[in-house]
Amino acid sequence: MRSFSVPFPSRRALSASLLLTVIVAGCQCGTPAVDELGDPLESLPEGAVALQFGDDVDPSTQQRVELLVRQVSAPRAVTVLPADAAPSDGQAALVLSFGRTASTEALIGNLDRELEKLGSEGFLVRSGSLGGAKAFAAVGNAMEGDTRPARIGTGFASYALLEELGFGFLHPLEPTLPSTLRIPRQRLALAEKPHWKVRGLQLHTMHPLELTDVLNGWGKTGPEDEQGFREMLPEWDRFLEWMLANRQNRVHWILLHAASWAEFSDGPVRLARLTELVDMAHTRGILVGVDVPVALEQQHAYRLLRTGDATLEEEVAEIKSRIDWLMGAGFDYLATEAGYSEFTHPSSERMLAWMNTLAIHLDEAHGGKQAIIKIHCSQDQFAEPYRDPRDNGPLNFNFLPTRADPRLAVMPHTVQHYSLDDPAPTYSNADFGFIREYLQYETGKRPVIWHPETAYWVSFDIDVPLFLPVYAERRVHDLHLLGGDERAGRMGGPTGKEQMDGQIIFSSGWEWGYWLNDVVTARAAWNPHLDTDVPTALRRLLKPLSRTMGTRGEEVIDVLVRMAARQRELLIEGRVQGVVPDNIHMRNGQAYLQGWDTWDDVGNLGRSLGVGPQMQTQPDKLGLVNMRNPLHGGPRYTTELSPLLGEMRFALRTYADELGTLREAVPASAHGLFDELSDAAEITALRAEQVHGLYDYVDGFYDQDKTHRTKRLAIARAALDDALEIVKRREQHYRVEADRIAGWRNNPTAYEYGYLWTVRSLHYWWRDEGKAVEAPISPCYLNIINPVDVAMGEGTMHDLVTGVRHLFEEDSALGVLTECLAETRAEPVYPNARIGR
Repeated sequence: MRSFSVPFPSRRALSASLLLTVIVAGCQCGTPAVDELGDPLESLPEGAVALQFGDDVDPSTQQRVELLVRQVSAPRAVTVLPADAAPSDGQAALVLSFGRTASTEALIGNLDRELEKLGSEGFLVRSGSLGGAKAFAAVGNAMEGDTRPARIGTGFASYALLEELGFGFLHPLEPTLPSTLRIPRQRLALAEKPHWKVRGLQLHTMHPLELTDVLNGWGKTGPEDEQGFREMLPEWDRFLEWMLANRQNRVHWILLHAASWAEFSDGPVRLARLTELVDMAHTRGILVGVDVPVALEQQHAYRLLRTGDATLEEEVAEIKSRIDWLMGAGFDYLATEAGYSEFTHPSSERMLAWMNTLAIHLDEAHGGKQAIIKIHCSQDQFAEPYRDPRDNGPLNFNFLPTRADPRLAVMPHTVQHYSLDDPAPTYSNADFGFIREYLQYETGKRPVIWHPETAYWVSFDIDVPLFLPVYAERRVHDLHLLGGDERAGRMGGPTGKEQMDGQIIFSSGWEWGYWLNDVVTARAAWNPHLDTDVPTALRRLLKPLSRTMGTRGEEVIDVLVRMAARQRELLIEGRVQGVVPDNIHMRNGQAYLQGWDTWDDVGNLGRSLGVGPQMQTQPDKLGLVNMRNPLHGGPRYTTELSPLLGEMRFALRTYADELGTLREAVPASAHGLFDELSDAAEITALRAEQVHGLYDYVDGFYDQDKTHRTKRLAIARAALDDALEIVKRREQHYRVEADRIAGWRNNPTAYEYGYLWTVRSLHYWWRDEGKAVEAPISPCYLNIINPVDVAMGEGTMHDLVTGVRHLFEEDSALGVLTECLAETRAEPVYPNARIGR
């Protein structure tokens, strides 16, 4: 019999001026699409396209707008008029005015009064006629407190106008260009203002994402690669453009550090590169922060405090020194984390002193800058001797900031796709209602910023891959809950009618359609559409996608909205034929579609033995190996799990097929986006087919004939093979080099691979097949993670466990015993031949 075990070969796969010359990425120009959203530029009389820019348009936006318009206006000439010039008769066929210009003043009467009514960051987009030409104007307000000439509201307005003209800003690294400008038939009279004042993203660069290297000051091959760093700067600028197009006003990321590049980490070259990144965002009017944990050690975090066995006075001095160094890059705020990890922590008194040091020093020594701390959702940690002020009971350690200086802002955080009122069998929770209650309590007492996820990574979603528009739907649902709390007087403060400050999304990758979750969630913070129900709000928030999809765009949206609702029923609620199970544990669809890695298995084993943290970071399932034990104690497969897996397989296949039938009606300019969504839906349907086939195969191990079991295994294997072909096709269309985000390579994070390497290899699919066929005893089967590096960083212990793992990995007996210790020496290569083939 051929062994399934995977062979491991002995090889290792391991300036503004520049930005202005970058050619627009991803222009897919095809036959002009005439649809109900507007007429092509050719429908206008002959003449040039005239652009005007006011002083309130930032230079980067001005350059990009001009470049984008030129891309799609040929063969018409594009001219730029002085800001104070009014277009004369016959001078142009189309006038596009951005910011405060003579044309804007002519199109919008009482401009100052109109803008004043909208307040901070509000904007106007209007249309009309000037000098015999069709004319459009876009203008907006500055962010409150910002005295720079360029106004972020004008940036929002500029991109809103471009969307009306046919552009799409959906994937953060690749705008979608129409084949030609599309001229709206209806008169434009947009007047918008934000619902919440804080709207932004945390790019979770503890994960090896598209922008992780550049945001940590690395080049493509390492920290010393200056040219590689410069080559990636245009990607940062494309993201900043996406921020304006989606009405966001702040961004931060996790700063990383490791012993092997410590000199660079705290050095002048890195600081200069961070300064350049910050300056580029400031040019656009966007606020920038960075997440620097005080003492949290996991995943290569850049810690403010690294000296052990120090006095509190010495620790305070070290924290202040690192804050001062960081603020030399011009950051607008700092974010941070509590504890040594999500699950371990120092004494509460010490942690509270560190928090206060950060908040007070930023305010007093750095001109009123803000500190924000993430409020994690883990359980079973208490902040002794402090008590919860709400009921005088034990205080959840994550809520320790409620005892901190009120200048410390908080970001209450939930994980994965679960909403605030869903069953959420993750991180040892039943649901996240306690996070909602904490948010309600703190609002009005200190700045409060809601911090949900649009992707989790770590074997849960994008790295399987699973296409989960349910994320977008649940994030809209959450904002409806919180907006409803505000309206109903359930938010803290003396009146109960306080408003939280806003939302910062936890974002973890954009390929495989995950940009969709970010677009919807970001725009919902600008306008959550509280006047309607969640499905209708979701449809409105998906309008930017519908626009790009042409005449049948609403049909595409309809499939996505129905898919999201069905995913909620199956993956989150575990409904079978519309019935919710009595116990969601091991009876929800997400538990079976997600990946499952070594440390999920090790954690399960530890919990069963009462060893180590009793924390489960994703929903538990009846495992393929445990199923062979007749006394497994989990749900009954035939009556409970098989119907659920069957419904998932049918539903996900149905939506994938429905979406696929719409491609012919989609304009060529949108094929890239559509094909991505279609491929993502297809591979998710295949994952459901694989999982159901493997579980049927194992279930019949003792009581079904080999012919039936072999047939079910063949179906599972065929699904994996088909999925590999989709992955190969999709990699040709990733927005950055595939090897950077899907290769096995060194990078700033604690992982030896890009965030989509497990997609390239279908690692979790192979691991499930191997567990079904071979029933391996070791929970560390096919381990690709170094737990010491992830939990503690590089150092003596890391080198020790890595050395032992590599010494014995070729030994069939000792290798099984040591494979838990570290990742493999080189990139795993999965078998070309399987058992029975």
